[in-house]
Amino acid sequence: MHKHQIKFKYLSMIQHGLLRLFTCKTLLHVRRWLMHYIPFLKLKSEVTDVVYLSWLVDVDAVTAQYPHFVPFWQKDGKTIFTILTYQHHHFGFAFLGWLRKLFPSPKQSNWRFYLATTHANKTVIFEQIIVDQFLYVLGGRLASDVMPAQLATQFEHHINRNMLSDEIRTHIQLDDQYSFSSQIRTTDQTQLPDVWKPLFKDWNEAVTFLVDQDHAWSQWSDDAEHISQGDIDMSIQPNQIRPAKVQNIQSPEILKQWTTDTEQEVFAFVVSDLHFYVQGEHMLLRNSSY
Repeated sequence: MHKHQIKFKYLSMIQHGLLRLFTCKTLLHVRRWLMHYIPFLKLKSEVTDVVYLSWLVDVDAVTAQYPHFVPFWQKDGKTIFTILTYQHHHFGFAFLGWLRKLFPSPKQSNWRFYLATTHANKTVIFEQIIVDQFLYVLGGRLASDVMPAQLATQFEHHINRNMLSDEIRTHIQLDDQYSFSSQIRTTDQTQLPDVWKPLFKDWNEAVTFLVDQDHAWSQWSDDAEHISQGDIDMSIQPNQIRPAKVQNIQSPEILKQWTTDTEQEVFAFVVSDLHFYVQGEHMLLRNSSY
């Protein structure tokens, strides 16, 4: 089963029926045709409590699961897998202005790898997108090829704030492969895990690499050999980033497909808040130079 095909097993009958109706191939083809002729409706959200958890994995194991033309970033045979989980605040159409406050505020978790594109723009590719509200599963899949979200059966992302540090607990349940839980606490220690030191000169360089993002790729939910690109604006300032220490973690089962070192120290940090914009989307040509 292709990773972005909807996991109907975990949905109610009504949710199942709506997704079958609104994400059928005919509607997807019509929407892709229309996107050539109508302007993209930009999206906006205020995002808070963004937890980055990153592992080093074997690049050959990852590339074997993607189309051959996807240019993964790699160094010394390793690439980076990141789960970032966060809280949206009124994720909706930017043109609505203050009326966007009528939109809900879902929790979201993006599971992604980093690409080595030929231009300077930073690009990631989604392994999975998980949200806690059905509206964003249905709307994302109907209106976009870059947000083939899945609906979590459990999604907790809670922060306890105090004067010295913050503690964030996350628990996401989707299926046997895409589930995890973590407990992290912010610190003042900007220290790279030992296994990351051959790849980056210091903590700042690694964090800059991980947070800089201009584009996001995703395979189509109905055709894994096709990819679309979303254009993102999410400027992050250094004072918004805090180091973090993992206190407890249950890593996702799928990690075992990409590395034998599943007990490695997880590189963690937190972005307190940011303004998030989706500026556009278009499909990629497979014979293009990325």
